[in-house]
Amino acid sequence: VLPVPTEDVWAHASSMRGVNAELWPIHMSHPKRRFLEASVPLGIVLFRSVITLFRVIPLDVHALRLLAIAPGESFHEDSSSWTEARWVHKRRLAPEGNGTRITDLVTFTPRYLFLAPILAATVRRTFARRHAYLRKRFGGTGDALTFERR
Repeated sequence: VLPVPTEDVWAHASSMRGVNAELWPIHMSHPKRRFLEASVPLGIVLFRSVITLFRVIPLDVHALRLLAIAPGESFHEDSSSWTEARWVHKRRLAPEGNGTRITDLVTFTPRYLFLAPILAATVRRTFARRHAYLRKRFGGTGDALTFERR
């Protein structure tokens, strides 16, 4: 839970500048236009993103596809990459008291089974860092991350 209005969190989280700030030192290339708007076409690959470490070391190529957007509230991404046959990320923002509860649900299917433990550890660490960044940027306390393996 972040002690700021939902619209402030959405303004940050719906821009690639905000996404890349959360991901750092991982970086996603992207087109200049905003992509989390109601007018964006759903169910098609919007762009391919080169994923790099420190903007130098290539890690992956991600084909970003959105299935649903509720501006100011949530998005549902269902993408793929060279390492992940399927990557699903659902982010929901909900008012809570005077702040905003942010919830990320991530599931993925590795393209290569031997990568599963490495990818699982990377995703856990990445989202722990993302939420720590959000708490540092907007305030907030505690570490409410939970991880489930299915």
